Amino acid sequence: MPDADPASSLWVIELRDADRREVSFAVIDSETGTLKWRRQVEGTDWWTSLTAFSDGHIYLHNYRYPEVPEPTDLLAVDGTTGLLAWITPGHVLVRNAGEGLLEVAARQGDSFKYLHCNAVTGELLSLDAALPEPDDEIILAEPVRYIGGNMYFDRLAQFVSDTTHGHIPVTIDYLEKRPYIIFSYYIYEQDKTVQYLLIVTDQKQQVLHEKLSEEREGTGRSTMMLKASTLVYLKNSNEFSSLTLS
Repeated sequence: MPDADPASSLWVIELRDADRREVSFAVIDSETGTLKWRRQVEGTDWWTSLTAFSDGHIYLHNYRYPEVPEPTDLLAVDGTTGLLAWITPGHVLVRNAGEGLLEVAARQGDSFKYLHCNAVTGELLSLDAALPEPDDEIILAEPVRYIGGNMYFDRLAQFVSDTTHGHIPVTIDYLEKRPYIIFSYYIYEQDKTVQYLLIVTDQKQQVLHEKLSEEREGTGRSTMMLKASTLVYLKNSNEFSSLTLS
């Protein structure tokens, strides 16, 4: 997940060790390729999940009752150090309200009570209805997935096959950043799923064609994301990669 600041090149990554059932977090600068920090965060457990990155903080949700798929508590982590900044039990993040505030909600019976929360300190405040609505600026573009049966799938699959001289996709993730057209697609090889990344221009000039993973059990989710001109994607399911579309 990228920092919501359009000028920032920082990304936070959720890392999971399935054997130990441990979760940790890391921050990477995609511009310099440097790892800023990586750590297990105090107060988190296997069920903790990443929910937002803004105002210099990383926001996490805890699930107090794992059998119920609903977050129960909000945690804030200092984006510079990776240390726990504050916890607000019984509240969940709704949205960034702007001006250094978050909008949070606490369950009350069958409904919710909405409050503002200081993004830096975690202090709960009355909801200020006078605050202007924040701009709904979209800073992160995620691909559209096409599978067989979709009206556009056959056309996209034929384009990929022609460009790669024979690959027959079974699933295609599609992004555009003019003049670039970006495909993350899957093919079958010997009963296993193999994933490729293909980038071409709108003049059909091939820019990049790279195998991302092989012998997969199936297709992944959110296999690539685009912030401004930076494309990030996973290789081999555990390598964070990025490139700049200049």
